[in-house]
Amino acid sequence: MKTIKYSIIIPHKNTPSLLARCVASIPKREDVQIIVVDDNSDPNIVDFENFPITNDDYTIVIFDKSGGGAGRARNIGMAKASGEKFIFADADDFFNYCINDVLEEYKNDKTDIVFFNASSCDSTTYLNYPNRTEFRNNLFEGYKKDPKLYEYYLRYECGSPWSKIIRKDLIITNNVSFQESIVNNDTKFSYTTGHLAKSVKIDQRAIYCVTFHPSSISFTMNNEKYLTRMQIIAEQELFCRKNRQGLNPHKSYPIAYLRTQLVNLHESKKKDLYDKCFKILDTYGIGKDVRNVVRKRLFKIKVGGFVLKLVKNMIKLFIK
Repeated sequence: MKTIKYSIIIPHKNTPSLLARCVASIPKREDVQIIVVDDNSDPNIVDFENFPITNDDYTIVIFDKSGGGAGRARNIGMAKASGEKFIFADADDFFNYCINDVLEEYKNDKTDIVFFNASSCDSTTYLNYPNRTEFRNNLFEGYKKDPKLYEYYLRYECGSPWSKIIRKDLIITNNVSFQESIVNNDTKFSYTTGHLAKSVKIDQRAIYCVTFHPSSISFTMNNEKYLTRMQIIAEQELFCRKNRQGLNPHKSYPIAYLRTQLVNLHESKKKDLYDKCFKILDTYGIGKDVRNVVRKRLFKIKVGGFVLKLVKNMIKLFIK
């Protein structure tokens, strides 16, 4: 039997047609193992008697009835994986055509992590939807100009597990796992493996396509998810501060992300949730720093609104 080089791990919940699309985008190779872990899908949505790809010789399907979320599903998948390298995917995304060339090229490569770029589109129309991967695309562009700085960003601040090839031994030897949280289950996994990797490569090819659809967890936020995300991103910021290795980056993605989220809450008049978020950030000792950047941003918004209003009034006077 041929050696399994890659285990591609896919958590799934309630999107069987999209899962089928994802699996169909993976080349059928003897050295590729596909592991799908169903996270307690709704039987009213998923026909378990005719679950997609269960008869596929290249695929293992595991049904987890605990409802523990994507992080637990990924951990279950890793425990069953026999490949020398792990690749992670979300069931509603898919791989681009260059994936087969990449799998062939890296099958004997010993690098701990290979980072790849990604594209993005609307899941239904397939029209370009760039803001799903804008941050990652910017990191890859920055890497061309300053490899040392942007390698740091990819290792520590790029929180998604997809569009990477990660050597299994890096994960197993260091007992790295996904958090079983309701959001951002992959954030700690990503910066921990990035920190532990002794060798990395940056490959500019976009092997993976991230899709947008309104039912995604990123677009169905509630207060509990918001507060959980604040805690996880605060932990990421502390980890980054500890491991910046003298680089002194010109920006901190966790801080910038927190600023954006909190400015949105402030502008949405969600004061109670806004205050609860800052209580969490204060617990981690970064509340003051985040308050400063939020205040600066809110001031710019206020000034911008005032200037816009002034210009509109001047135009009205001019027209009269």
